[in-house]
Amino acid sequence: MWFKAILAGVALLACGAAVAEEAPLSTSGLSRWKLTLPVDVNGDGKADEVTSLWGYRNSPWFHATPDGIVFRAHAGGARTSGNTAYARSELREMDEAGRLAAWDCLQDKRSLTLEQTLLASTTAKPEVTIGQIHDAKNDNLMLKYIGPAKANGRSDTGRIELQWSDSAQRDILDKAYALGQPMQVRIAADQGTLRVIYRNLASGLEKRVSAQLDVASIVGACYFKAGVYIQACSRIDSDGKPNVACAKKAWADARYDAPEAYAELLVRRIDLK
Repeated sequence: MWFKAILAGVALLACGAAVAEEAPLSTSGLSRWKLTLPVDVNGDGKADEVTSLWGYRNSPWFHATPDGIVFRAHAGGARTSGNTAYARSELREMDEAGRLAAWDCLQDKRSLTLEQTLLASTTAKPEVTIGQIHDAKNDNLMLKYIGPAKANGRSDTGRIELQWSDSAQRDILDKAYALGQPMQVRIAADQGTLRVIYRNLASGLEKRVSAQLDVASIVGACYFKAGVYIQACSRIDSDGKPNVACAKKAWADARYDAPEAYAELLVRRIDLK
């Protein structure tokens, strides 16, 4: 069934206004998602997760605005495990019963439509994943922004690309995406065929691409992810502890971001089918 994210009606009805179909996303419309944050408030050494998002906010990492929901992750943020170098403020698909979604990558038909705007990126390594299909192990599809070599993180022009089957195949969707431009992306999985329609709502550019999932590489079931998963890190986290997984990458010094460097995404709509 269609899942359509809409603004909570209480405040609007109190003002005598009707809830329009075009209303931006709010936390009231996220019943089929779990959130991972780049913070570790409970001190268990892992990124915090939130399963009930109605009315939830944790600014600046996740909060509703009149234009939609803002997701922010920083290079020195908490991560899901010690083996992961990168932090995220990211949604993970759940099913209607509140369990982790797990659909057949090669048999089922599913789609995710996002209307969103990347507002900021990290600078030393300006790479941000802003949509995914994942299985139990692999990145089957990653929608990524990759910024220029000398990025300022606020007014850059970079590219939007798709990476399929753990980056074995790449397709450029937009070679001149400017931070702050709204986009609409529809990602559809149809019995092992992935199809993507990308629209830059500012420039008018439209691109359609498709690919077959690598059957041999599929591990378990699939699910969608949305939000911000930065592909940048700092060797020292915001809490002063070392990020061992980041340091092991052995990049040149200029490729490591400061702990406070962040990427930020405004999501206006999520349609899950």
